[in-house]
Amino acid sequence: MLNPSIKIETLNHIEYERYSRHLILENISQEGQKRINKAKILFIGAGGLNSSSLLYLTASGVGIIGIMDNDQVELSNLQRQVIYNINDITKNKVKAAKDKLNQLNPLIDIKTYNYLFTENNAYNIIADYDIVIDGTDNFTSRDIISKYCHLLHKIHIYGAVEKFIGQISVFNYQNGPNYYDLYKKSENQKYETCSERGVLNTLTAIIGIMQATEAIKVITGIGNIINGYLLRYNSLDLSLKMIRIKPIKHKKNTKLILHKCTKSYVQSFKPKYIYKQELKNLLENTYYQLIDIREPTEFNFQNIHHSINIPLKRFKTLQTIQYIKKQLTNKILIIYCNNELRSYIAAKILHRYQIKYYILKGGIKSI
Repeated sequence: MLNPSIKIETLNHIEYERYSRHLILENISQEGQKRINKAKILFIGAGGLNSSSLLYLTASGVGIIGIMDNDQVELSNLQRQVIYNINDITKNKVKAAKDKLNQLNPLIDIKTYNYLFTENNAYNIIADYDIVIDGTDNFTSRDIISKYCHLLHKIHIYGAVEKFIGQISVFNYQNGPNYYDLYKKSENQKYETCSERGVLNTLTAIIGIMQATEAIKVITGIGNIINGYLLRYNSLDLSLKMIRIKPIKHKKNTKLILHKCTKSYVQSFKPKYIYKQELKNLLENTYYQLIDIREPTEFNFQNIHHSINIPLKRFKTLQTIQYIKKQLTNKILIIYCNNELRSYIAAKILHRYQIKYYILKGGIKSI
């Protein structure tokens, strides 16, 4: 479930009627629908996979939807990209898709990015969303999605299709595997693009709907997520096969955070912890400062007295490091979160810049 502590406004009468079939589902009900309404999902690619997932997640009431694609609609797209029609040919895909989705559900805030997804814009765009739905058909884009979803702790819902076979997985969910655990970068180069290999049109809709379903499950906290597994679907014999993904250690992941660290420096890093019972005595000393590295919505709902809020994504900027060195000079920082992995990453950054710190063992959950 995304941000379970967020206080969410009640549904209005229009939303009650529009989403009534969700509201009567015991596992979703009003609370689940309100979380769907507050969710923010970025769709990278507006082709066959995301045509179906865009339609259904817009219909489901996802509050903010981002669509990123720099292509125009072509006649050959209409075989599987059902969000478009003959009148959309030569139009920008993101503009044509937004027009259709606004007609389907005018309650949704739809943002469009009519340019190529690259290393230069990935960080700033992905940072604004909770979930990224990967509808790309090339491995360069998937590499970038995996890299920045991992760096920003965003859930990456992966889907791919080839001829009559499709596959899906959910990456970066509860510290689970990421895309690089499925394919090494060198292996990616073996595969052709969608336009070169062909694909059954209904297959794109089936995998796209599966991606949308996983997104709803993640948002509402229901069911079992395809986390740590790859689901393969063969449309020729209607078979499903679940394949376990074995996580592997990637030196690349460490370099994302500590770009210039030597190998020996990274290996020598050991985080420093303090425990709940030690905290009270330490905070009586003015040489310590508590820092909550969660998002502002989580911090505002619950935090430890006398702490300040600096979200993890800001730790990765030089401006934040300069602020800490200037404003919190001569203080030892105590960082905490509800996720020990995020605290570990923040600790690595502080260690790199020789800033004294402790991680509160157990985080906000220990209080």
